[in-house]
Amino acid sequence: MATAQMRPAASQPQPLPFRDRRSTSARDRAALRLLSAERSDEVFPILLEEIVNLGFPRALVTQVDFDTGEVKPVASLNCSKAMQRRFSSALWQAENPIIGVLNAMRAVVLPRTSSHVAALYCHPVLYRNLNPCWEAQRAARSDCLAVTNQYGSSKLDLETQVCRTCGMRAYAAAVVVELPARSSERQLAELGNTIDVANSYLSRLFKVDHYYNRMRDNDMTIAQLQTLMQSMADPVILTDAQHRVIAQNRAAERFFRLPADVSEGAARAVELNNLLFSAALSSMAVSGSLDANRDMTLVDVSEGEEVLFEAVTAPSYSRDGLRSGLVTVMRDVTDLRRADQEFRASMLRLREAEEVVRQDRDRLNLVIENVGDPIIVADGAARLVMLDPLGQKLFGRVAGGERTDAVDPKLIKNQVALDTYLQNFTFSFSNQLNSTLRLYEPESKTEIDYDTRSGKIYGSRGQVSFTITVLRDFSALRKLEQLRIERRMLEMEKFAATGRLAGTIAHEVNNPMEAIKNSIFLLQGRVQPEAQPVYEILRGETERVARIVRQMLGLYRHSDQAGTVDLNSVIEDTLTLFMRQLQRFSIRVEKQLEKLPPLVGSADQLRQVISNLVVNAKDSMAAHGEDHGGVEPAQTAAHSKENVLYIRSRQMPSADGIHASVRVLIADTGSGIPAEMLRHIFEPFVTTKGEKGTGLGLWIVKGIIENHGGKMRVRSKPGKGTVFRIDLPTVR
Repeated sequence: MATAQMRPAASQPQPLPFRDRRSTSARDRAALRLLSAERSDEVFPILLEEIVNLGFPRALVTQVDFDTGEVKPVASLNCSKAMQRRFSSALWQAENPIIGVLNAMRAVVLPRTSSHVAALYCHPVLYRNLNPCWEAQRAARSDCLAVTNQYGSSKLDLETQVCRTCGMRAYAAAVVVELPARSSERQLAELGNTIDVANSYLSRLFKVDHYYNRMRDNDMTIAQLQTLMQSMADPVILTDAQHRVIAQNRAAERFFRLPADVSEGAARAVELNNLLFSAALSSMAVSGSLDANRDMTLVDVSEGEEVLFEAVTAPSYSRDGLRSGLVTVMRDVTDLRRADQEFRASMLRLREAEEVVRQDRDRLNLVIENVGDPIIVADGAARLVMLDPLGQKLFGRVAGGERTDAVDPKLIKNQVALDTYLQNFTFSFSNQLNSTLRLYEPESKTEIDYDTRSGKIYGSRGQVSFTITVLRDFSALRKLEQLRIERRMLEMEKFAATGRLAGTIAHEVNNPMEAIKNSIFLLQGRVQPEAQPVYEILRGETERVARIVRQMLGLYRHSDQAGTVDLNSVIEDTLTLFMRQLQRFSIRVEKQLEKLPPLVGSADQLRQVISNLVVNAKDSMAAHGEDHGGVEPAQTAAHSKENVLYIRSRQMPSADGIHASVRVLIADTGSGIPAEMLRHIFEPFVTTKGEKGTGLGLWIVKGIIENHGGKMRVRSKPGKGTVFRIDLPTVR
């Protein structure tokens, strides 16, 4: 707060007795002191000192803050802090006498009250002047705030205390003077005149301060603009109306200003740049396109290379609306034009690549449509993206990752199976997957086991973008393979049966042949000489028949060399071979293989035993499903009890602790064996398959088991199933 005590040049005045008249020298001295003030904030302290010199005991000035609406003391003399606080108020407190004086803009004398023991003289002070400001005179306007306040209404209007011409915010204050016990109208009039004189000086200084602050702001703005212009990497040139350069930044000086100690070539380059720039500005002025863009080629003085610029010009205007010059900003577009040329070339190459990609896509679509296998493309979230025509027959049409057409329940089942498969593969850690998928085929109205082959396509971040799955129908190949295996087994059975039959016949023939040979041997030396040739023929032919019998016996005897056999491995390999056929007929395999000691025997012959029993169990359960009305193999379980193949192996301890054995149980839930056929089941040419079987399989199996020193038993119930038990010694 500015107070009279803050002024070092003036000593604090003491209250003087009031005089009826004031000398002319005192009035002049007050005017001179007010005139000597250099800033507006010096006027109120001088005014308060002169008021006290007039004989008034104390005085203060309260000023309005137009931003907050507060009214608070800004200068005081001989006033205590408590007194100053009493005169702090706000414009919306209309009951306050000081606010009433400001609103009425008229000086009044406030009588003493309980808050102040003496009468008070309140005089409003407002920015006003008889003459308009410089801006209003220049623009010939009559709405200057100073003149409006001088000749306007007597009531203060806060919303209009901003000059519409120069934008200056005015001031409003109230001078509060404590009156002595006795004061006359003349004294009050002199006091009011002194305050009015001070207000006139304050108005002029307030305007001067406004101009000073605006000039300082303009200087700061100019400095900031100069800094901004110098910091720009592009050349910036300011020219007058005659296209003469007024100012330019350092980037422009590189092209248009001649540096010290420059060569003749550089001087010519600068001269050429100025000539080209002036010609370009003149051309734009003649054409009337001063606010347009123009390409311009200049020479880089330091590098000696041509630089392509895009000159962006904009005219500048004075207050009178006349064009005062041009502002030109030159943008280096050399690299941009080079990039534009490269971009155009890249676009051309891109169009060519797009054409190649389009052709490749058309060829790929043609291949996909004619590949003959369903192809499924899914995204990284396992949502379908594309299906080829064969895939659409199995799963329905797809658009935007969603299936669009209504499908029957069996196709919905296909979709559920495919979704599960895609989810498991997409979010797994494997890059490829080969598996099987059982799906309903609408054309044949059957369920088919499809072999699936899936792969992943990764994006730039290593995440799965797409998965591609190809379904292949190997049902025809599987049937052919099954027929080939069955035919081979049939041939093997026939060959084994033929060999065994031949061995049996040879064994039976061999006994009488040995008797015949012995008889011929005994006749040696007793034959008449004339019968000796016949005897030799008889002996030779007998030897030949014996050799033929021995060859037939050798054909039946097994020539496989015995070795160590892991029976569980033989069972596992056999189940792996026939697993697809078992799955086709919905046969579930339950195996319980305990740890077994090694056996001594032929692995191939034991594999033939297990294969024969597994195939018989499969055929028995498949025939049992057909007897219950099943049409398709996949529907057997739905029309009958569950088809299960049980295989168990375990070691059987012996009573003496030496002759241990291994037991294998192979059971099925098939149609079983009739009781009248069960007692002859191991005899040749006995079969439950009708014309499909040879009746030699179990006969050969029993022979192999007996050749290994084992035993084979069977028990069966028609309609329930069959159990085969095999006991093989661990050592033989």
